[in-house]
Amino acid sequence: MSAGHLQQRAVRGAAWTVVNTFVGIPVAFAVNLVVARVLGASDYGRLALLTALMEFVGALLTSGVATAVIQFGAKAHAAGRTADVARLLSQWQGFRLLVVMPVVATVVFLVADVPPQAMAVALVFGVVLPAALDGGAACLGIENKTADGAKIALVTTIATQAAVLVVALVVRTPDAVWATRLVVVGLAVGLCLFRVAPAYRVAVLRPILPRGLPPGFWAFAVPMGLAGVVSGLVSSRSEVFVMNWLAEPAELGIYALAFGLAVHAFAPAQALVGPLIPAISGLREVDEGAVEPAFRRVTRAGSTVVALILATGLAPLALLVPVLYGEEFAAASPVVLALGISAGFATVGGPVFAFVSARLSGKAILAANLVALVVDLGLAVLLIPGLGAWGAVIANAGGALTTLGILSGRELRALGLPVRIALRDALPAFIGAVCALGAYFGWVLLTGPVLLRAIGAGLVGAVLCVVLMRVMGSGLSAEDRGAVGRALPSSVGRVMGRVLGWMSGPD
Repeated sequence: MSAGHLQQRAVRGAAWTVVNTFVGIPVAFAVNLVVARVLGASDYGRLALLTALMEFVGALLTSGVATAVIQFGAKAHAAGRTADVARLLSQWQGFRLLVVMPVVATVVFLVADVPPQAMAVALVFGVVLPAALDGGAACLGIENKTADGAKIALVTTIATQAAVLVVALVVRTPDAVWATRLVVVGLAVGLCLFRVAPAYRVAVLRPILPRGLPPGFWAFAVPMGLAGVVSGLVSSRSEVFVMNWLAEPAELGIYALAFGLAVHAFAPAQALVGPLIPAISGLREVDEGAVEPAFRRVTRAGSTVVALILATGLAPLALLVPVLYGEEFAAASPVVLALGISAGFATVGGPVFAFVSARLSGKAILAANLVALVVDLGLAVLLIPGLGAWGAVIANAGGALTTLGILSGRELRALGLPVRIALRDALPAFIGAVCALGAYFGWVLLTGPVLLRAIGAGLVGAVLCVVLMRVMGSGLSAEDRGAVGRALPSSVGRVMGRVLGWMSGPD
């Protein structure tokens, strides 16, 4: 596979991932709102607990190994070593059947309170079937068919939410809703097999013992798995635990609401990281010289998208918090602004993870996350008693920026890229943050209907951001626009070319 081919597939995958995110988040939000109202607070809490438990167990058992499979597989596939990829996929399936499936099945059996028939269905379709077929999803990443993966994810999201809505309205129990999610997602796993190469499909359906894995596989997989668990603690859970211990319940509610809104605001931009991981691994295998330009292009693209989200959407979202959630959450409005800016900068640095992962630097990623967790917890314990939600904001930002700083510094040194060049590529994000602050504080002091002020803040922030990017010569380059245009259908590419031209510096 050539560098151009890898780039084209990565851009197409990123575009479809963004579409999936833009559609999936509103659908999931609406369905969850109905489910919460039907189940009530206590039952909805149980549903959240069951869901979080499954996610934690699954991540603990598979996240590092899955990442390693995609990294090693993408490198081998890009270099044309299809036999190595096929063997790796068979070994991955063996690991899932022999290790993951028994543990997850035990957890489901112990925690789910459903009738025997529902338990059998949940185990077969929610545990056994995914364990037997999940290699298809990994293979889409290995083959850089992330666009196909995003399309399947979109179909799965819609089907899952529709089934959940029906079961919630008819059965009205959290365990039934949880089992329904397991079943639909388990059935959807098999769809990936229809889009993978025939030789790889056969390998997925022929599991073997996970012995004789490539050199360095476990040395990368184990720290990556631990890094994933620690990263989850750094990103949100640690502050919540500390606030539950040291802060007032109202402060915890304000922080939780603000954090959730900030995460949703940047979900489309954060979704771009997934398609990058296999693409960068393949690129490093076939064209090492193209990695540094790819890093700069990803930074420019990510910072431009983040700038527009910050300038256009963050201030209106913060202004509307009291209207959407009630006056008791009015104090969350500036917290949303602060967490949103922090999340924006973390999103710009998100692709750094893909580049460091492509170097198989699992221990470095784990070390960075451990240092960040210490910073996060230290700031949280020190500041939350006195500052409440704002102490949690500072702790969260400190942890996220620590991870970003360590990994970015490591990657810039490896690429031989000066810090000033990287900061220049990331300049749009700083412009977007300034525009968001100006739009919020400019319109929050005015009187009048909140909705009109929010619309005005979004329009002013967007215009100001575009003007500043063009004046300062930041944003996308002509080559960046061309890369996106070549990866999209001609009709869409022409429209996107005009839109992207507004987000670019002068040619």
